Amino acid sequence: MLDEAARHAVEIVGLERVDQVPNGERFRSDARYYSLEFDASGQTTRPVVGISLRTVEQLDALSEQLPKLGWRAETIPYELCRARRYHAGLSCRDLSGNCIELVVRPEDSGRRYFPSRDAGILGLNQVILGCLDPASDAEVWVEAFGARITDRVGDAVYLSWDGQHHRVMLVPTKRDSFLVGGYEVESIDAVMQSSYFLLERQVAIVRGPGKDPASGEIFLTFSSPVPGFYFSYSTGSVPLPQGSRPRQFADLPSSRCSWGSTSELVELGGSAL
Repeated sequence: MLDEAARHAVEIVGLERVDQVPNGERFRSDARYYSLEFDASGQTTRPVVGISLRTVEQLDALSEQLPKLGWRAETIPYELCRARRYHAGLSCRDLSGNCIELVVRPEDSGRRYFPSRDAGILGLNQVILGCLDPASDAEVWVEAFGARITDRVGDAVYLSWDGQHHRVMLVPTKRDSFLVGGYEVESIDAVMQSSYFLLERQVAIVRGPGKDPASGEIFLTFSSPVPGFYFSYSTGSVPLPQGSRPRQFADLPSSRCSWGSTSELVELGGSAL
């Protein structure tokens, strides 16, 4: 499985392989030393989402705050932090059991990112995470992490910290785990070229090409060899107006794609089998 997943990341997604570690491989998509790791050690059966914090003091405060909000949290040993190339970290479980690692000072690379194929990738820019109760988990992201809710589609919640429409999207799921790793690409042309590339190589496109009405992003989502994990390309979002309030979109296909593309993912508007 590790070899297949690594080949997919390089040959299909277009990431740069940078590190082979015991039972794992790491890949770059931007200035960071790595933004994706496949771990075949068996220590976890769920994907892990990393969130970067500014200071160790913030990390220490969250280690006390999160358990009071229902999240399990434990300090990551220093030796393991160094092996993962960050200074300090906190391993958390949200209300749905998802694994979140809060890290301080993740390493960047002095070398220029060199993609394995010209997919137009600018960097990892968002994740879509499955939750049993997105509203309850979103409350913790807002209260503890300082995120703000930008929009909602049905029960799904968009979260952001900066000028981008969203960096995290929480969607309802009944699966044990559901995660989409989203990479920003340079243009609509890059999205469309990759759609033809994927079709030629018989990689399953599970959503798109389409346009997200909330963010204005042009997106394309496709499968990976890892169950419950998908990749996505998208263009940059439309900047949010200053002081805009979160909108509520109906739980309808037209709220997820203004182009009318279909989805095979129940979490993103697809029909249950």
